[in-house]
Amino acid sequence: MDHNLPRLYTPNQIKIQEPLALDQAQAHYLKNVMRRNNGDKIRIFDGKNGEYLATITDIGKKSCILSPHEQIKPQPTQKNRVHLLFAPLPKNRMDILIEKAVEMGATDLHPILTSRTENRKINTDRLHTQIIEAAEQCECMHIPSLHTLTSLKSTLHQWTHTEHIQWACERAITPRKPLGHNTSATQAFLIGPAGGFDNEECSMLNTHPLITPITLGDIILRAETASILCLASIKIQTLKSE
Repeated sequence: MDHNLPRLYTPNQIKIQEPLALDQAQAHYLKNVMRRNNGDKIRIFDGKNGEYLATITDIGKKSCILSPHEQIKPQPTQKNRVHLLFAPLPKNRMDILIEKAVEMGATDLHPILTSRTENRKINTDRLHTQIIEAAEQCECMHIPSLHTLTSLKSTLHQWTHTEHIQWACERAITPRKPLGHNTSATQAFLIGPAGGFDNEECSMLNTHPLITPITLGDIILRAETASILCLASIKIQTLKSE
């Protein structure tokens, strides 16, 4: 398999020898950016059925038809989930957070509104595009789920997952456990906004039965850095167990 072949995601189910249409943006990318033509091969995945080798059969300015003909990677079983709850950041910092979260193996991205959240409106379509692009580039076989932007209070109230949420508590309001104390593969992390949570939010977090405060060290980290550190701790645990 040639790892230099372009790799694209499709939301459509891939079936061998059944024509597969790409969207206009993907057609433009293959024809005008990658300079691909009919007869060229690319890699394609749908996040559910593995990765396939496909041949371009009809490419134009606004459309592209592929013919998948060989599965080159089976779809791995996704047994565990890694949730990242975060307050949306300004554009450039948000770009870093989303890209690195996908690379580090986050399966669920939960944007939350807090009293100090800087970016109170998010472009869901743009974020979804970033998630897909990051998954394409880092050889990820799953597409992380982007959840609806909700308030911190609503998020905690609606939390139906069994795992505790590890709150990256930047100041010693309460006894905190060290990052990495939880060795289970399914985990959830809560990262606050610039300036941290306000007193009312901290009180709510300190008394919530599903919140476990953790420490990331003595230095106050920016939100995107704290997110990367938390997710990297899971990646390291996974590598050690392999």
